[in-house]
Amino acid sequence: MVTIKVGALADSGDLYPFIPLIEGKVKPDGFNLEFEVIPTVQDINELVLKREVDVSVPSAAMYPYIQDYYYIMGNAVASATDGITGMPVLAVNNLKKEDLKNSRLIVHGPNTTAFTLYKLLIGRYSKLVIVRRVLDEMKALGREGDVLVAVHEIKMMYAMKKLGIKAVPITSMWDMWKNISNDSPMPMGMVVVNKDLGKDLAIKFKETYEKSKKYAEKHLDEVIPKDVQIMREAQGADLEEEIVRKTIWADIQEYNVPLEQVRRGLETFYRLTEEKAILPKVKEIELI
Repeated sequence: MVTIKVGALADSGDLYPFIPLIEGKVKPDGFNLEFEVIPTVQDINELVLKREVDVSVPSAAMYPYIQDYYYIMGNAVASATDGITGMPVLAVNNLKKEDLKNSRLIVHGPNTTAFTLYKLLIGRYSKLVIVRRVLDEMKALGREGDVLVAVHEIKMMYAMKKLGIKAVPITSMWDMWKNISNDSPMPMGMVVVNKDLGKDLAIKFKETYEKSKKYAEKHLDEVIPKDVQIMREAQGADLEEEIVRKTIWADIQEYNVPLEQVRRGLETFYRLTEEKAILPKVKEIELI
């Protein structure tokens, strides 16, 4: 029997659909699953680039580099359609948008969608600071860097408040994106499946993932304690269950955008980033 190696991202919003599979609440039929919890998005981006996992959750910005080797699961593309996930650019000082070109920019990886959107929508900065763990970025703000692109702003703002850090929003990726994209959904992350498994098995995994996602969304009270435990073990983050719940609810909206809208968002994102020579050309968006 084939074993599919899954690299699950230790982030509440991306993790919740996998938890029923990890916990055995939903069982695969005709294949086995082997799970590894990966602590950061950049780690995942590097793993899929080296094709060390069959299924994982890379940044949307990674797809041009892995398009020959992975399918995109159409029911698993995190797409922002409003300002709930706006990716604000935060500082601890009252900076203006024009100050960003002279600022030290904190992002959690060079291949992330957050950094790609920054390059597309803002462009300039004085120095790039990589802090892989999302919740560690806030500790670097004002020390190692002047501004950060807050991908998981619900958790970020909560953690900053707990530490007594007052964050000042300068702008947001969403506000700028909607103005240049004709209100297309803003892609962020995606679940991809190794083409070496074959399309039939990839589709079978997709169907199993969908069952697990639906189970998780109906049974959040079961899912959240496991999510908190995994985050604590992988990230060293001790998050309150209510913050995890709010994060998952935001991501549920992002992971349930209609397929035609998902495709439109991806097409817009890859067209704009190719036109500005930020990402390589995507030959075909292979959604399953």
